[in-house]
Amino acid sequence: MSSECPFCSVEVSRIVFHDDLVYALWDGFPVSEGHLLIVTTRHVSNWFDATKEEQLAILHALDRGRALIEQRYSVHGFNIGINVETAAGQTVPHLHVHLIPRREGDVPDPRGGVRHVIPGRGNYLKTTAAGVDLLPGTATDSLLVRGTDDPFLPHLRACLDRADKADLAVAFILRSGVALVREHLSDLLDRGGQVRIVTGDYLNVTDPDALIDLLDLGGNLQLRIFEAKTTSFHPKAYIFAGADHPNTAFVGSSNLTMPALRDGMEWNYRILHSDTDRGFGEVTKAFEDLFVHPDTRVVDQDWIDAYRERRGPVSNKRIVEVVEETPEPPPKPHAIQEEALAALKSTRMAGNEAGLVVLATGLGKTWLAAFDSTSEMFPRVLFVAHREEILNQAMQTFRRIRPNARLGLYTGTDKTPDADVIFASIQTLGRARHLNRFERDRFDYIVIDEFHHAAAKTYRRLIDYFTPQFLLGLTATPERMDGGDLLGLCQENLVYRKDLVAGIEANLLCPFHYFGVPDEVDYSNIPWRSAKFDEAELTNAVATTRRAENALEQLRLQGGTRAIGFCCSQRHANFMADFFTEKGVRAVAVHSGDRSAPRASAIEALTSGDLDIIFAVDMFNEGLDIPNIDTVLMLRPTESSTIWMQQFGRGLRRSDGKENLKVIDYIGNHRAFLLKIRSLLQPIMGLKESDAEISAAMRLLQRGEAGLPEGCNITYELEAIDIIQSLLRIRPEDDAILAFYEDFRDRHGIRPTAIELYHSGYNPRSVRRTHGSWTKFLRSMGDLSPSESEVIASMGDFLDSLESTEMTKSFKMLVLQAMLSHGAMPGQITIDQLRDEVRRIAQKSHKLRAEMGDTLDDDRQLKKSLEDNPIKAWRDGRGTGGESYFQYDGVTFATRFSVPDDQAEDFRALVRELVDWRLAEYLDRDQKNSTSTRFVCRVIHSNGRPILKLPDREKTAGIPSGWVDVLVNEQVYAVNFVTQFVNVIRRDRESTDNVLPEIMRAWFGASAGQRGTRFQVTFETAGDQLEMKPIRSESNPSKAEIWRHYMRKDIAPLFGLSFKPGKWNKGFVTANPHIFLLVTLEKKSLNENHRYDDRFIDERTFQWQSQNQTRTNSKDGRLIRDHKERGVQVHLFVRKQKTLDQKGAPFVYCGEVDFEQWEGEQPISVHWKLRDPVPQAMRQQMGVPEGT
Repeated sequence: MSSECPFCSVEVSRIVFHDDLVYALWDGFPVSEGHLLIVTTRHVSNWFDATKEEQLAILHALDRGRALIEQRYSVHGFNIGINVETAAGQTVPHLHVHLIPRREGDVPDPRGGVRHVIPGRGNYLKTTAAGVDLLPGTATDSLLVRGTDDPFLPHLRACLDRADKADLAVAFILRSGVALVREHLSDLLDRGGQVRIVTGDYLNVTDPDALIDLLDLGGNLQLRIFEAKTTSFHPKAYIFAGADHPNTAFVGSSNLTMPALRDGMEWNYRILHSDTDRGFGEVTKAFEDLFVHPDTRVVDQDWIDAYRERRGPVSNKRIVEVVEETPEPPPKPHAIQEEALAALKSTRMAGNEAGLVVLATGLGKTWLAAFDSTSEMFPRVLFVAHREEILNQAMQTFRRIRPNARLGLYTGTDKTPDADVIFASIQTLGRARHLNRFERDRFDYIVIDEFHHAAAKTYRRLIDYFTPQFLLGLTATPERMDGGDLLGLCQENLVYRKDLVAGIEANLLCPFHYFGVPDEVDYSNIPWRSAKFDEAELTNAVATTRRAENALEQLRLQGGTRAIGFCCSQRHANFMADFFTEKGVRAVAVHSGDRSAPRASAIEALTSGDLDIIFAVDMFNEGLDIPNIDTVLMLRPTESSTIWMQQFGRGLRRSDGKENLKVIDYIGNHRAFLLKIRSLLQPIMGLKESDAEISAAMRLLQRGEAGLPEGCNITYELEAIDIIQSLLRIRPEDDAILAFYEDFRDRHGIRPTAIELYHSGYNPRSVRRTHGSWTKFLRSMGDLSPSESEVIASMGDFLDSLESTEMTKSFKMLVLQAMLSHGAMPGQITIDQLRDEVRRIAQKSHKLRAEMGDTLDDDRQLKKSLEDNPIKAWRDGRGTGGESYFQYDGVTFATRFSVPDDQAEDFRALVRELVDWRLAEYLDRDQKNSTSTRFVCRVIHSNGRPILKLPDREKTAGIPSGWVDVLVNEQVYAVNFVTQFVNVIRRDRESTDNVLPEIMRAWFGASAGQRGTRFQVTFETAGDQLEMKPIRSESNPSKAEIWRHYMRKDIAPLFGLSFKPGKWNKGFVTANPHIFLLVTLEKKSLNENHRYDDRFIDERTFQWQSQNQTRTNSKDGRLIRDHKERGVQVHLFVRKQKTLDQKGAPFVYCGEVDFEQWEGEQPISVHWKLRDPVPQAMRQQMGVPEGT
């Protein structure tokens, strides 16, 4: 027996059981709860020196110990371990056997068990990461991390990326420190790991906003704070545990702050877990003691609010080791977001309670929602989306705008129903039992993110339930290619739209070079199930050496320096990363599987240039923020336009030194690939859904006439064009609906609804000619369920009447919508309930409110209006062939029919589909009728000359066809309107000269129609004559600033014009669509004939005299009087004297002015009204009379 052996002198009280040869005791540093040691009574070194009797006694003791542990604890398994000699980890030279109980979930991946005695070798089933290794081992790392040249941050990030569990005890936490490791913490939590953090409130240094940032991470993160009421608090320890790497701790001087992690002289000592050093166990135990210390509190929003209130300003003099951080100011909206915010404000002022905003990927849809909902009018906000990644990213965005608000998730795992702003998954909140947990008016503002067709019913249920002050729909998807008809759920109110082209032209997104390359894979041999390819078979087809070689060749030929490649599966991404790495390209795969590189580290390496390409599987569709990504490699087919546009948009962020984004996209021999063509060309060329539109667009691209934004190119290799052409099904126009219907069904695995067909530019009513009705058309297409077929068989006449009933007002459909929302279709509803529900629905739409007028707000009048019109019409069978399907007794409005319970849901869905379509058609008809005398054309380029692109004829009324006489510049010209363009204008029908280019260049200059310009013209009816006029392009505004000084020669370039002395050395300059008044107030130095009576009447009125020969009925006279009607802007520039310091004096720009009145002839005295008054400080200089 050795007096120094701890097992030879153990206290009797610690012994659990014993016999003559062995005894058992609980481990002093247990690996898990119930960790038991079996020790020989005799001092014997190891298992192989023990006698057979002692070995047998140990085995019997293990059985006894197992029974004891299972009696006391819940156990799912055991590890049994013996260390023999120091090389194997034995630190006490007295034989002892570990009996370690295990529980399911105690580590993320238990495979390998005792094999983990050698880190990295335990789980032989777990493969290494694909591509380059971003996490090299720690064998050569120094135990002491000294800071400055060897900062602590890379070590901390690497440990977080390897760990399954992280425990942090730090004195202070600031937002700068959290920001440096936030994504690494998020990765650990996302892979099922655990994070526990203890910090302190000592000296009030810890930033409450940093605590909020940590709580926002959610998941299995526990945050506690040590309340240092009577003592100081200065621990700095970081502890990491993982199955495949050595357990590691750091103890030193670094708090969770930017200086401590990245820049400062900080010492942190690394402790590896081994039995040769008790240090790791002692650090671990110290953390456990601190975590449950009586002065340690759980951090929640209430604790943070109280801490923030008592914290006050922090004194830097008292805390020399922490630099006070200035809170980062919230971002400001960019120009397009400002326009959208103004449009949203305007639509609410008009009375709308719902609206849709369409913004291209990269223009900040979520930021827009955060900006718009931050008003005091909307303290309670709900943000709904279909993926938790979107919710988490939205939460980070809203946190920047609402730093102190209570934000929370409402998902399958996290539920915070009392938060100020809730981010909810539709899969959870869309269920009735969750909806019923909330009052209907619980939220002031609801945001609905874009969704797929299959989720439409669930979103409808949610929207019908809540009654917010405003509902905002957000989408980036061109038109409705994914089938999620958000416009219909937003009361047909399209508030604002800016597409990819607008973002590029506003310099918010970078230009792109797109390369469509042929895919050698034969997709006809890959099974297509549920509107997508079979993943396993697809992976087998695309993960080949030949295709990877082609991708590498394309990247080297067309790509840049930082790329992301989108793959169809984890196996595909792994294959590509391995292949590229073997070829000398630094590549990794990032996904949710075993061989993934750490996501955050991969992003950091790509950003810094230490990595060339990341191969991803849908992980970076949203929220990836690497502005210097310059190449996107599309290696997969896609079933979603939304996802394709999101992946395309990953590289559209602008960055210094980045001229454009390169997109390499594979085009295969399956109609699914046409979705890529539509997704790309729709926002650029206004492409519609039909195959004929794709064919026409391809011809324009090949001829270089597509009118792409400046700096953009779209190139399809000839073989890719051949593939595309082989996929197109060009049908007669009468067959267009059938073609769209079949293509939609092929792409989405479900049929389109009537409103989706209508919003895509087709009229569901047109199938009546061939099938009798929409429902009969559906039956002929074979897409109805047995229940739906039974509904149509029994209720087909009623459904057909909904399709055909006359609608002079919206009231009929509003009544049916109210019954559907109330669950009374079929069924009954009281007149008071019907009145209130109709009011609730109508109040969401300005158009519906306007139609119902003051009646909507008067209970008695609204009730009478409903009784006199829609109720009476439905009851009497008006518009339903005389068949009465409803009854009314003065109190209750009810259906005369019933539907079996097992068919009721399908019946209501079919009624809802028809009602939504009819109401959308009615509202759209009203809009078209009100604008049928005006349409706008864009000026584009074709074969070196400007032409006009007509709007969509199916959606714009009043566009003529063929040769039409049109008034242009007060002269009648012959204009040829073809299907999509106006490409010829002649002086008369007999002329052969095309003067269209001449007119456009006179209006807009030599650049008219060229790439990068957005010039437009309008056609309007003036009496019985169609007139063409130029309109100002909002994307090319004047650069002139009001009340600034400009030299004469500098004025023209401010408006995109060339300065020619012969033209501009005058006081009256015309340059369509502008007039410039250049006025010198003091006339003494001027010729007597030029001393016109020009002066300010008051701060808003300027009198200007024309040249002596000008008459009111002359060309210039009519232009002066009618400038506003002609779309001509008049700009006033004024100076006091002609010269200053013997040089020409500058003019002051007084802004745009409008004609008010005139008098006299030769010259004419004109009064111009300034839009902005002369500033007080400039009035004396300008000669503005005092007291005006």
